[in-house]
Amino acid sequence: MTRTIAILALIAGGLAAKDLTQGERNRAMSELHASRKMVVDSVAGLSAGQLNWKASAEKWSIAEVIEHLAMTEDFLFGFYQQVAKMPADAGAKAAQGDEEFMKGIRNRDQKVQAPDPATPKKVFPDTAAALRAFDERRLRTIAYVDTTKDQDLRLRIVPNMKMDAYQMFLLLAAHGQRHVAQIAEVKAAAGFPKK
Repeated sequence: MTRTIAILALIAGGLAAKDLTQGERNRAMSELHASRKMVVDSVAGLSAGQLNWKASAEKWSIAEVIEHLAMTEDFLFGFYQQVAKMPADAGAKAAQGDEEFMKGIRNRDQKVQAPDPATPKKVFPDTAAALRAFDERRLRTIAYVDTTKDQDLRLRIVPNMKMDAYQMFLLLAAHGQRHVAQIAEVKAAAGFPKK
């Protein structure tokens, strides 16, 4: 009887739900804070003409990039909340480690079409309002990561994307960095206004 109880205790211990480790929590918050600062710094001091300038009709302006970031923060956070409620799968594993995953998101060699809920539509009165919305939403995400009791995030895999629920926080951070690189490309383009 005692041996049966010991075996059941071992099995139950192996199936116990796991919180984020403090290291995971710190890493996600650090990445989210850093990319937030990068976004804010990338547009500091730009004029309305610079913010709204487009290198071509099919390319986004810096103002559109900021609007996209504000919209995406809500869109992806909502998606995260759905994934965090999915059943945990003890055999689940993300396709890539965190470093490789973030590197792939930051890489601008492969262009990606934004989904409709994250496509700029001039939903904000100006870029300052879009930047405030991004900032508020990012700070909400950071506060969530800091206090969440969501469990087994590494065992909840996003369908068709092969990333785990925890990596969605890293996705938000790397996504911001990807678009900071896009803003730098706009600034470096021929014809970008001096003021």
